[in-house]
Amino acid sequence: MPHYNAQCHCGNITLSFGNWPTSLTSCNCSVCRRYGTLWGYYESDSVTVSVLRQPTTAYQWGDGFIDFHHCPECGCVTHYTSTDKSPTQKVAINFKMVTPEEINNIQIRYFDGVDSWKYLND
Repeated sequence: MPHYNAQCHCGNITLSFGNWPTSLTSCNCSVCRRYGTLWGYYESDSVTVSVLRQPTTAYQWGDGFIDFHHCPECGCVTHYTSTDKSPTQKVAINFKMVTPEEINNIQIRYFDGVDSWKYLND
């Protein structure tokens, strides 16, 4: 199985995954709009997080159900993980960590995380 990578600016954090997502999510909630992220969603067992020097640090907001991970060296938001302990735990990779050419043809879905909690372009 081929592996693809998303990497922070300084190369400290690399996320490896086996396939490109069919769509990416741009959320306008108070956190995501500030981070400027494009999320691709995976099962936690299909993503490998590799650390070169220092592990990520995490930030929780609101209901505390998500840990937003960032590189402590360059500050890039690399991914988020759900904090629940269910067997189908999710990981969202920030696809701003890959080159723009790699994601040019992936559909971007716009999620209204401020008001309706619905996708706006479905």
